[in-house]
Amino acid sequence: MNKLLLFRLAVILQVLIYVTPATAQQNNKIHANPKIEKLSNAISSAVKKCYPASVLMWEIDGESGQRMSAQFSGVVVSAKGQIFSAAHVVRPGRSYQVMFPDGRKCVAKGLGRIAIAPSYMVPDAAALKILDKGNWPFVQLGWSSSVWINEPCISIAYPESQEQRKPYVRFGRVSVLKNEHGFIESTCLMEPGDSGGPLFDLSGRLIGLHSGIQQQEDINYEIPVDTYRKYLTALNREEDYASLPKDTDVVGIGPSPLTAKNIPAANDLNKEFKAVDKAVKGSCVKISSNVDGQVQHILGTVINLDIEHLKAPFNGKSIVVSKNSMLGEAPVITLPSGEVVKSTVLARDKANDLVLLLPASDSKIKGIGLKALHADSVGFSDLGNFLISPLPDSAASISVLGSMFFNLPKVSSYGYLGAVTAEKDDKLVFTYIQPKSAAEQADISMGDQLLAVDSKAVNDQLDVLKSLQKYRAGDTTMFTIMSKGIKLDKIVVLKYPPQKITNHPVERFPGGKSLRRDGFNNIFAHDARIKPNECGGPVFDASGYFMGINMARLSRTGTVVMPVAAVERLVVEDVAEK
Repeated sequence: MNKLLLFRLAVILQVLIYVTPATAQQNNKIHANPKIEKLSNAISSAVKKCYPASVLMWEIDGESGQRMSAQFSGVVVSAKGQIFSAAHVVRPGRSYQVMFPDGRKCVAKGLGRIAIAPSYMVPDAAALKILDKGNWPFVQLGWSSSVWINEPCISIAYPESQEQRKPYVRFGRVSVLKNEHGFIESTCLMEPGDSGGPLFDLSGRLIGLHSGIQQQEDINYEIPVDTYRKYLTALNREEDYASLPKDTDVVGIGPSPLTAKNIPAANDLNKEFKAVDKAVKGSCVKISSNVDGQVQHILGTVINLDIEHLKAPFNGKSIVVSKNSMLGEAPVITLPSGEVVKSTVLARDKANDLVLLLPASDSKIKGIGLKALHADSVGFSDLGNFLISPLPDSAASISVLGSMFFNLPKVSSYGYLGAVTAEKDDKLVFTYIQPKSAAEQADISMGDQLLAVDSKAVNDQLDVLKSLQKYRAGDTTMFTIMSKGIKLDKIVVLKYPPQKITNHPVERFPGGKSLRRDGFNNIFAHDARIKPNECGGPVFDASGYFMGINMARLSRTGTVVMPVAAVERLVVEDVAEK
């Protein structure tokens, strides 16, 4: 393909990607279900009210300001800076760094906490007070006595897995009004870092605060806000209560509670998204391939090349985009019709973990037309919007958009050697080789001298660390070693680092986390309960606009999405050049 044609194609795709719904996309729009539209508008309004007052915190040393604890969440409930959080993360008299979504920082002091033996997790209420002067954003208190089963609710807090300075929005419903521990239960997904974070009704009123979880994803414990109302005077004292305070305040009854008459229930969203699911389901296909001698299943997203200026073999064809790290050799695609076809790998994008496939089929596959790609931007006003992830053999996963674009550094997907080096007699030698590691499989032994990595000399452990920083799991590098007096070049295929496995409920949700789940730039997150082998499939908004591809189940609280722009680059830079 000549440079002029490639340039024209790139321009055409760029225009098509960034059109607005009023132009190329309007013919593909699916009219919103009135119930979903009403819910969506209420969620957006609540997020706008509550987001500014939802804060990230951790304990600091009162003199040096040094961080002393893991992160947790809270919510400001007065203009003077009173904060509600959870007792299991707050101690009276200690200092805490407070960070607002707009970037402002201040220091708060722990006040009262109520945590009763033997678990010290009940009722789990605590308060803090901001020490800096200011007119702080705050939320309105609701009444937990007014909530009802299946009432829609939203969480705005800071899950630890994302390590972000802006909160993450999740949607759910009230499932239990008062469990055996006195907590409300909601289906808003939680994990460490969310402790003390707020739960709101769709009027933007605080109805609970996050406390704990069980293994089942739908069981998330919320401290009723009425607990804070009842013990407000006690919580304003700097005291650690081992029993319920004797002095109590009047809780009262909430005016104008939300009911099912003025806000839809949230117990059967798949029914409301039935039309959208039917319209977009055909764009999601099943893929099988061979990975290390095992059959690996994953989903894929069908894209129709419906634009001009495409030459054979792509003219009038469909391509499939999926998750690169889960696609191995001899990929086979199962089409929505049930037809099973072989496919060819056209391109692999390791940075974004995308792979491009060309099905070996003349059958017309219903997919996403390039002309219908959604505007590739996610802003504050989009937070809380409903999304749908179609699945070939089951009901779609319904979620809400929880974040704006953010980056995830390589924490669990960096290239791991599995060996230790040390300096001995002015030589850098291997002192430990982990069994079944990348180093062992490259036939590197303890006592071997390391001379160079990728032909660049290394003199100490820091040199080795720097030389490997750029690599991801699965990448190949070359180690030059001296073994038994013989200089050798060893090809090393780096692996994933050892994965932390615990018995904590946060690690035991169905399907677990994706192996490659970080090392991404410009992604967004939603609270879809996608299993790792369901990644690679498409994500749409409530009107059927294509938003991106489910890339990884990051944690218990959600899934990250690679947006349309990365798909565009894969098409333009790789397919167009072939």
